[in-house]
Amino acid sequence: MGEIMIGIKLSKHKKETMNKIEEFLNPKEVYFKIKENDEVLVKENEKVIVGQKIIKTKYDTYIHSSVSGIVKEITTMIDYQNNKSNFIKIENDFNETNKFKENDLKNITKEQFISNLKENGIVGLGGAGFPTYVKYNNDDVKTLIINAVECEPYITADYINCFNNIDKIVETLNIIDNIYNLNEIFIAIKTKNRTLKEKIIPYIIKNKKIKLIEVPNLYPMGWEKALVRYIKHTDYDKLPIEKSIIVSNASTIYSIYESLKYNKPLIEKIVTISGDNIINKTNVKVKIGTKFSELKKIYKGYNSKEINLVTGGPMMGYSVETDEFIIPNNLNSVIGIKKIKEFNPITCLRCGKCSDHCPTKICPVLVKDNINNNQELKRLNVERCIECGICSFVCPSKINLREYVREAKKKVK
Repeated sequence: MGEIMIGIKLSKHKKETMNKIEEFLNPKEVYFKIKENDEVLVKENEKVIVGQKIIKTKYDTYIHSSVSGIVKEITTMIDYQNNKSNFIKIENDFNETNKFKENDLKNITKEQFISNLKENGIVGLGGAGFPTYVKYNNDDVKTLIINAVECEPYITADYINCFNNIDKIVETLNIIDNIYNLNEIFIAIKTKNRTLKEKIIPYIIKNKKIKLIEVPNLYPMGWEKALVRYIKHTDYDKLPIEKSIIVSNASTIYSIYESLKYNKPLIEKIVTISGDNIINKTNVKVKIGTKFSELKKIYKGYNSKEINLVTGGPMMGYSVETDEFIIPNNLNSVIGIKKIKEFNPITCLRCGKCSDHCPTKICPVLVKDNINNNQELKRLNVERCIECGICSFVCPSKINLREYVREAKKKVK
């Protein structure tokens, strides 16, 4: 199984957090970003309970309060991409006034399944944050791929979630199988994760449809298209469902479990905090909407003169200028990266490394050269870019090609 994949080997830096998880579930306040076309469902000074719907999104799903407390105001905060945005601020009263009751999951229908995911705001936790119910609201689903690859350096949030909750994840896979009568289910992990492999195998023996797949230790093997190509030897245009395939992140499956089993909305998640100069490298289970600076009680701080904080992984993430940013539902890591001296890139050597290593087979340097020519940018298929950062990583001229392609994608959108 599998085919030759385009990718690179990276230093992983994962050992320090692979077996560590702590909790920080009592933030003083939480914040929820209001995006374009969102409908705010609460008012200032309104009392809310844990799990209460506070925002209806443009996808007709919901954001829920992760604490009980009082809606204080709509205020401007920094998001994890270093942008100023409007947020609903809720002050925690520490009462946790909503308790989630266990449900009977026997004979759950597809309609009930989709409604549950939609009402409880379950989204993809691999980074994109796309509403999960949209993926599963299809009639022709034959293959389910569980992405537990986690190919970026440092990040172990999925690993620790999968290792600690594989019984619940497999229970959820069996429920999904019963609903859709799947042909096959694949759990994809890195070849080097032997301990996780040994943990998973006893739980999948009873369902012969579930297969454990070990993928190469390359970046970006966790990319959805790379997994589909490697496992199913096929490709698609925009979405895997075109080939009757759904790809779900391992942590997303666990959030589906909590949603189905306890009718619990997506109000908590695991975030890896690691990297250079972070005093206590760990995974932390945190309330969504928590201000990162509050987590100093867990990670014990860092030297801001020596490192930059990067949200979302060192390859695909964003450098943030402050630790006062808000943790949303789709952020899986905050990494400390040593500051480097300012340097000026040199003229492109025309070596071709950026295009040779591009997993989407575009030519980033030509995108740079045509950044002001929208017609040519469209011809260069810039929309295919997944912003993996490999082009910048391999460039001997140290040109930040990823940022040029990001800009190009915005221009042609």
